Amino acid sequence: MESYVSGLNWLIAFLPIAALLILMIGFRWGAAEAGPIGWALATVAALTVYRAPLTLVALESVKGLWAAFLILYIVISAILIYEVTQEADAFEPFRRGIERFSPNRLIQILAFGWVFASFLQGITGFGVPIAVAAPLLVGIGVRPLYAVIIPLVGHAWNNTFGTLAVAWLTLKEVTNLSEADAAVTALYAAGFVWIISISGGLLVCWLYGRLAGVREGLLAVIPISLVQGGLTITLSQWNDTINGFIASIVAFALIFVIGKLPQYQRPSRIARSPIFTEVPRGQVALDDERQLDMGVHRAFTPYYSLLGLTFGILLIDPVKNVLEFFRFGLSFPETETGLGFSNASTETSVTIFTHAGSFLLGAAVIGYLVFATMGAMRPGSLRRVGGRTLEKSVPSIIAVSALVTMSFVLRGTGQAEVLAYGVAEFAGSAYPFLSPYIGILGAFMTSSNLASNALFGSFQQVTAQVANLNEFSILGAQTAGGAAGNMIAPGNVLLGTTTAGILGKEGEVLKVTLPLALLIGAVIGLVALIVA
Repeated sequence: MESYVSGLNWLIAFLPIAALLILMIGFRWGAAEAGPIGWALATVAALTVYRAPLTLVALESVKGLWAAFLILYIVISAILIYEVTQEADAFEPFRRGIERFSPNRLIQILAFGWVFASFLQGITGFGVPIAVAAPLLVGIGVRPLYAVIIPLVGHAWNNTFGTLAVAWLTLKEVTNLSEADAAVTALYAAGFVWIISISGGLLVCWLYGRLAGVREGLLAVIPISLVQGGLTITLSQWNDTINGFIASIVAFALIFVIGKLPQYQRPSRIARSPIFTEVPRGQVALDDERQLDMGVHRAFTPYYSLLGLTFGILLIDPVKNVLEFFRFGLSFPETETGLGFSNASTETSVTIFTHAGSFLLGAAVIGYLVFATMGAMRPGSLRRVGGRTLEKSVPSIIAVSALVTMSFVLRGTGQAEVLAYGVAEFAGSAYPFLSPYIGILGAFMTSSNLASNALFGSFQQVTAQVANLNEFSILGAQTAGGAAGNMIAPGNVLLGTTTAGILGKEGEVLKVTLPLALLIGAVIGLVALIVA
């Protein structure tokens, strides 16, 4: 690898990422427009400077399209469940039900954008928290832009030990940690996760009302973050798989207790929050009596179904084992670039019936049938739901396919590793400070903490060993950085903008979430610098 790490090669590898940032943030392009340009730049660099055979680039592109298909299955299913709920005019009774739980708007957005989104990350992940929480926030009156930003910030902490700890287990696998070393690394990772947890809650309060919002929300943020972070640290020494799930479900229960406190049983002291519209954007029904009869729990039918399907399949081993028997996938041969960078042969498969997209699709179907039985679906509902879902899906298909394929081309042709090695060489003794930023970069490139750990986990470990640093803290910072990077992961941003109805505004989202992710990365980096 070191033989072709140079300043010029680093700049060329960084060019596709720089182009994405400039086009999406500077020129306000959508991901559907900027993504193909990033992919084209990565491909040209691969074929020329990195001397990758055309067959290698083609294979990496197929890998990317396969991964994009699995993401798009979630995207399209998430759009569908939203459109079913909208067609039934279910957001308005849901909004009224949340207002009855607590009239305080800050508690409402903390409940949905931080606590509930984290809970969904604990059981499903893969962008589902953003896809579900964003339209729910729109339904209670949050401006669509902030309805995307808030869950992106709020759910990030649970991206390491949530989703049955798949990102953490991947890090253990690629670094070949012993059980004892893994336990120590888990402590560091969980400690860094706690930083993301409390930062997420405070940042949501800051977005709501700046310092006044932070002061008003402290009584909720402190105990909830103590539960989220404290349980994550404790469970990191006991059970990897259900760590994030347990921490998030206890926090989810706690928000209902906190919402009943006297100070949160009255309206917020902040009269005009910039994140709320003047008139809540719940869908206004043509038949108000039907809305009033529906009730909040019936309105929440698709999401109750989502939780039921997830619990019933993932947490009941006999059911899970039977459904996981049905799988299909692709095999890829070993490849090598002209510069000597090689990719081992791989096999990838998916268990379609335990995939997050299937849970969303099943919940959408159940929700539609229940709403239809209740009389909440008007004539032509199925056609309208299908049409709106298709209309919103097309730009996402273009954007996700281009971005994910670009990330695979960068990784498969050695460009991603050149980026990481260049950062390490530049940093020198300050490398621990930059270690979470490599995790952030990986998540930005792949839209996944899991993929970030798979991409850079072994590199971070080797770098720490060569530099005589505390490798456990460096690896903890890697996966925590990957978790924070989900705030800016294009796939997650796209899920939010699509389901919130502002597709094409991804650059506007990144303008807010990028500085926040970098800020959290700096805090983690400072701690890593001290302990490494």
